[in-house]
Amino acid sequence: MFSKPWKKIRGGYTAAMKSLLLPLWLCCGAVLVRAELPPLRHLFLDPATLPVLEQVALRVNPPERRELVIQPDQPWEQLMISFYLTVLDDGGKLRMWYICRDKANKANVAYAESGDGTHWTKPNLGIVKYEGSTSNNLVGLTSLEGVVCRDPHGPPEARYVYVTHLPSKGLVRFYSPDGLRWRHDAAPLLRLGADTQNVTFWDERLQKYVLYLRGWERGPDKKLYRKVVRAELPDLTTPLAIGPTSKSLRMWGKDKVAVIGTEFPTVFAADASDPPDTDVYNLSALPYPPDPRWYVGFPSIFQRDRHMSDGRLHIQFTGSRDGVAWQRYDRAAYVALRTNENMVFMGTGLVVRGDELWQFGTSFASRHGDREARQKKTDGAIYRYVQRLDGFISADFGAAPGRCVTAPVTVDGGRLLLNVDTGAQGELRVGLQDAEGKVLAGCAAEECAVVRTNSTHAEVIWKDHNMAALKGQKVKLVFTGMHTKLYSFRFE
Repeated sequence: MFSKPWKKIRGGYTAAMKSLLLPLWLCCGAVLVRAELPPLRHLFLDPATLPVLEQVALRVNPPERRELVIQPDQPWEQLMISFYLTVLDDGGKLRMWYICRDKANKANVAYAESGDGTHWTKPNLGIVKYEGSTSNNLVGLTSLEGVVCRDPHGPPEARYVYVTHLPSKGLVRFYSPDGLRWRHDAAPLLRLGADTQNVTFWDERLQKYVLYLRGWERGPDKKLYRKVVRAELPDLTTPLAIGPTSKSLRMWGKDKVAVIGTEFPTVFAADASDPPDTDVYNLSALPYPPDPRWYVGFPSIFQRDRHMSDGRLHIQFTGSRDGVAWQRYDRAAYVALRTNENMVFMGTGLVVRGDELWQFGTSFASRHGDREARQKKTDGAIYRYVQRLDGFISADFGAAPGRCVTAPVTVDGGRLLLNVDTGAQGELRVGLQDAEGKVLAGCAAEECAVVRTNSTHAEVIWKDHNMAALKGQKVKLVFTGMHTKLYSFRFE
C-alpha cells in the first residue's frame, strides 16, 4: 500500500546459505558435545527454490483447528483472554504463557501447562496476590507486549526472558530462572515503545538475539500504519544508544515514550497488493524447529474500518530464508475468520510431534478495540491447531499434467525423500539433471517409479540408479505429475 516491496532472494544456495550450516553445541553434564545439523529440509518457503513452474502453483495450506484448550473461567480473566501467547516445549512438558484481563481491564500474564497439548491445567502458583489471595496462575508480569523465550546464554537466574513495552520507560527485559518468578533490568533496553507482541529469540545461525518489534509509518494518505521492524543484538543487557528525537512520534502523550518509526529496518508491512487501510498487527516469527535454517511467521493482518483501532484480523503465513526478506505467496488466510468471529492471532512456538506441528492461537467474537462488547460478554479462547510437518506451503499439481524444476541443490544424503500427498488419483515422478540442466544417466523422470502415496518420507527410486553415487554433487530436481501436493524434499 505504501511500503516498497521487500527484496526477494534469487538464485540457488549461495555462500550465505552455506553459512547456515553452523555446528550446534549440546551440553551433556559437564561435557560439550558437537552435533551437526541434519541434512537441509528443502521447503518451498522461498520461491527461488522452484524457478520453473509449469501448471504448478505455490499455495498456502491452512492448519486444522482442533480443540478449545483454554477459556476464561477465572476472575482475573473476566474481561477477556487477550491476543498473545507463547508455548514452549520444555523437556516434553508444554508450557504456555497467555494474557488475560479482568473486568477493570487490568492485564496480567497467566501460566498453564500440559502433557499432551489438549488438556491444560492452570496451576495455583502462589506468586501473585489477586484480590487478597495468591491462589491463582498469575506470574507477576503485567505488561502484555512480549513473548517468553529460553535464553541459551543466560545465567541460571535468567534462563527465561521476556522483552516487553513499558509506556513510561520503553522496551525492558524481564528475566526469570523458571519462567514463573520475574525481575527486570533497571535500565530499559530501548528508550522507545513497541506496543504489540514483541518477539525475541536467540538465532543460532547469526549467533545473535533477534527482535521483531512494532513500528509506525505514515502513509501517503497521512494516516499512521502499523508495521514490523527488526533488530539484531549481541546481548539483551546492554541498553541501545538509539533513543527519541525531536521528530519522534509520541502517540500516548508527552509523559510516555515515543514509538518506533524509522530507527530500525522495516521487514514486514502492508504494500500495494493489500487493500487500503491494511495494517500488519504483529508477526509471531521464529526459526522453524525441524530445520532452524528456515524462518516462519504468522502475522495477523488488520483490516481497519471506522478508525485505526476498529476492525477485524485474520492470520496469514510468511516464510523466509534469512529472517529479513519475507514472502507472502498467494496471501490466502492461514487461519480465516469463522462465522461470528472477528479476530484471530497465532501464538509463538511450534510443537513438533511425529509428522505433526502443533500451534496455539486465540479467537475472539469482538472486534478490535470493542471493550464495551467484552464488558457485556467475556471474550477470548485458545485453540490448538494441527499442521502437517513442512506443510505450510506446497507445490500444487492440478488436473492437467504439471512440471516444476528446482534451483541446483547439493545432494547431502544417499536417499531422496519426499513429503507428498498424491491423493487417490494423483501421481508424481522425479528426474535429476546436472547443474547445467543435462539429464543424468538413469535418472530421467520416465525411469522413476511412480509415487502414489500420502507420506512425509516417501523414497524416490529409479530403476538403475543409486542416489549415493551423487553425494556431494549439485543437481536439479524435475517434478512431473498431477493431482498432487508436494510439500518438501530432503536427502538422507
